Amino acid sequence: MTADTSMLRIEGLRKNYGAVAALQGVDIEVRRGEVMGLIGPNGSGKSTLFDCCTGLQKSDAGRVLLKGVDITDWPMNRIAREGRFLRSFQKTVVFPTLDCEENLVLAGQMSSFPNVLSTFWIGPSAKRRVIALRKRAKELIEITGLSRVAHLPAGNMSGGQQKLLQFASMLMPEPELILLDEPLAGINPILIEKVIQSIEHANRELGVTFVVIEHNTDVLMNLSHRVVVLHQGAKLADDTPEAVVKNPEVIEAYLGG
Repeated sequence: MTADTSMLRIEGLRKNYGAVAALQGVDIEVRRGEVMGLIGPNGSGKSTLFDCCTGLQKSDAGRVLLKGVDITDWPMNRIAREGRFLRSFQKTVVFPTLDCEENLVLAGQMSSFPNVLSTFWIGPSAKRRVIALRKRAKELIEITGLSRVAHLPAGNMSGGQQKLLQFASMLMPEPELILLDEPLAGINPILIEKVIQSIEHANRELGVTFVVIEHNTDVLMNLSHRVVVLHQGAKLADDTPEAVVKNPEVIEAYLGG
């Protein structure tokens, strides 16, 4: 695979927690422009993989390369700032007293304002940046279907609406790659469909590459272009959704039946 098609490359990643091998030499390549599903039983290493890729945890061995650049030892804030590489967590985080637009403008300031001084500067360039952030925020509110509740404080929104707001917040800095950790957990079927549509729109229209951990395998198989299966810290399968659901080892280890 050429460097032009590779967004994220994970080579021989290992992580131990005492005697427990959370990752056992995992190799994965995420291709530019795809939605890749990541599945496996609880404890298979999925979230640990995300942690090691984004600087939250330090791996014991192996490398992580973003568009060919080795980011293995980069701190989390540098990855987010320079790599246009973000991740979500299972816990939804919003600013509860602020409305949608205010939440999104705050989320966008990290990339638009390079330092503390520029954040509080009130000159023409700062005003232009704020105007641009508000314009993008309004567009993302429309894309994620939050227009009807955009005036509400985020704390008054439902859990599913807050997940949509968090997703929109991640799109504010115009990322190239997003790792989503269970984006559909705990939300109703109507909003599940809206989250899926938002991911597909961001992938198709905004060019964002996604890796998605999700226990709703039926939804994930329909959303993903490719699926990687982890089992006991090792890669068990890496194939199309159609091939993965027919793989006997995957059926025995995870899917059941």
